[in-house]
Amino acid sequence: MNARAHEVLHTILLALLACCAIVATPVRAWGDLSHEVVAEIAARELGPQARALVEDLLGDRASQALRENAGWADAIRAVEGLGMTAPYHYVNFPRGSCSYLARRDCLGGRCVVGALERFARQLRESTDRQQRIEALKWVLHLSADVHQPLHAGLGEDRGGNDLQVRFEGEGTNLHALLDSGLLRQRKLRACAYADALQAEQPAPSPRAVRWDAGAPVRWAEESCQLVAALYPPGSTIDRAYVHRVRPMLEARLLLAGHRLARLLDAIASDTAP
Repeated sequence: MNARAHEVLHTILLALLACCAIVATPVRAWGDLSHEVVAEIAARELGPQARALVEDLLGDRASQALRENAGWADAIRAVEGLGMTAPYHYVNFPRGSCSYLARRDCLGGRCVVGALERFARQLRESTDRQQRIEALKWVLHLSADVHQPLHAGLGEDRGGNDLQVRFEGEGTNLHALLDSGLLRQRKLRACAYADALQAEQPAPSPRAVRWDAGAPVRWAEESCQLVAALYPPGSTIDRAYVHRVRPMLEARLLLAGHRLARLLDAIASDTAP
């Protein structure tokens, strides 16, 4: 894709994101609130080099830039010709196994693990500024997606999308409930939600958030190991389920934010002049 085509696509995507702020859209990966919470936590945890990298590539202070671009990878799925990116947002594990095998679970790198590996490498190695901007937006988004347990779930029910449940008197599906339904109950905006999580939960250990080449696989396998606990005993979501499951989701958001910061720190350190 030449520079002019990149510029046109970028303009279209910005317009689409603006529309998404106004028009109701279907529930997507984690939901906009969750992605913005992860982005806000990451922005608070960035080291100076990573902060400079983010602000250079995205053109705004890190907190604002990351939150505004957190949903970009979902928005481009609505752009004609880019729907093929949908598999980048999840990985399916076979029932009874949470051991990742790329040749079985991620053919051609078309899963959240392979995509995160690819775009992290592109952000580190590319000399094309536009490619690095887009890679950063992908890394921002997929680092959150891989921490949503049902994005590392079962293909047979499409990560809970095919399981219908009732929550607060209305019908939804399990995937949508965990993406956003339980979290929106707290009625907090992204920055306030980040404040709450950092106040309520201890910061993850340095070992838990370290970035290395094997991190995307570890993160997906962790999510997979939580999947069974997220299936409700019946079709109606009760208060006990909310009290048990929402803290699990919030812990994943906090962990994702810290891990994204360490990922960007590592890339910025590798690419610093």
